[in-house]
Amino acid sequence: MTQHTKEECARQLQAIFQENDKDPAALRAAVQNLFRRLAADWSRTIEDLRRENVLLQEARQCLCQDTHAEALERIQTYAEELATANEELETANEMLNNRNEELIAARKVAEAERERYYELFDAAPEGYLVTDRNGKVLEANRTAGVLLAVHKESLIGRNLLSFARNENRVNLKAWMVQAVKGQGRQTFEADLLPCMEEPVHVSVSIVAVRGGEEGEPSLRWMVQDISGRKRAEEALRRLNREVEAARDEANLYVDILTHDIRNTENVSNLYAELLIDCLEGDEAQYAANLQRSIRKSIDIVGTISTIRQIHQTGSELRPVDLDAAIRDTVKGYPRTIIHYVRTDRQVLADDLLPVIFNNLIGNAMKHGGPGVEIAVRVEEEDGFVRVSVEDNGPGVPDEEKDAIFRRYEQQKRGVGAGLGLHLVQILIRRYGGRIWVEDRIPGTPGAGTAFRLTLRKAA
Repeated sequence: MTQHTKEECARQLQAIFQENDKDPAALRAAVQNLFRRLAADWSRTIEDLRRENVLLQEARQCLCQDTHAEALERIQTYAEELATANEELETANEMLNNRNEELIAARKVAEAERERYYELFDAAPEGYLVTDRNGKVLEANRTAGVLLAVHKESLIGRNLLSFARNENRVNLKAWMVQAVKGQGRQTFEADLLPCMEEPVHVSVSIVAVRGGEEGEPSLRWMVQDISGRKRAEEALRRLNREVEAARDEANLYVDILTHDIRNTENVSNLYAELLIDCLEGDEAQYAANLQRSIRKSIDIVGTISTIRQIHQTGSELRPVDLDAAIRDTVKGYPRTIIHYVRTDRQVLADDLLPVIFNNLIGNAMKHGGPGVEIAVRVEEEDGFVRVSVEDNGPGVPDEEKDAIFRRYEQQKRGVGAGLGLHLVQILIRRYGGRIWVEDRIPGTPGAGTAFRLTLRKAA
């Protein structure tokens, strides 16, 4: 019974005793009636408790069944997740194995490459060394050992400065400091002192390499023995001095001979003219032939002097009036028919430009025969000025066109033959142009010759 029921029952009994304290029969009947009601209430309560108990049992069974099903479902879910995770783990393990195999293969390749590069490093014809910032040797190749007359393994731990001359040591340290400071590759020449050997002159290149942002820098050295080259350069300089002295001496002799020969030829030419005026018949013809030979000799001496002048002076080109150079040349041949239309072109040349046209027009007169006519034409061509000197003489055979400028270099030639065209070619090359020969009428060698040349147009 609950506390409330007990109190209610006590209160009802007290009320019954108060109301029936004088009538025992009524009191007894009232008490029995109360207990009958209580018994009925208890019966109903017990039955309710039984029904509730049954319901509780059923609910507990249902609850247990639901909890079991949920647990099974969760276990199934966990099992599926575990299977999935297991599959992922197997996949990851397989990928890891594959990656491991790739790493092993890559390591083998890297080791093979390292071995190959080490062989290249060790067998290189130049000496290669690795030192710390102070010059202590950390690694060296075979050539460096041979250069310093020490086995490469014995170089490890030694300071490279110990192989330098005393007077070179300060400079060598300065170059090392500049390399360590990140001032780029330092390249210089120095003398090294191999063990028990003669000093060698070397070309040295130093570059600094850092192991990381805060790593201690190391120095990479390339050392090349240039003693032989220096000896050859010194021998070449000595030879050049000797050649220059010989050239100066030869030029002196040429100047003396040119001066004296020119004076002698001028006197001979004067006497030849006097003989021509005094003689008649065959004797006069002999004197005229003599005068032509003298004049030819004068031309040869003049051409040689011009060639020497070309080689002795620098190539300082300037704008030159092409029309003036051609007209001045044409005026020197008053008895020859020369067709020329005035032009206003300027070309890059020097004071020797008229020599080109004098030789080309003179060549056309000499080989064109009596009554030859000459035409000089000027045209523009892609930043150049093209000049043509054409004649209606017998022309140049096709087989001789390529060799005509090299006749002077050939063995079979007359005295002075080819010097004029050789001089023309030298001058045109000096001016940055070119020259060639063609038929005046294409495909007809016998109808005359056309010398074509190009000169750079002045801006």
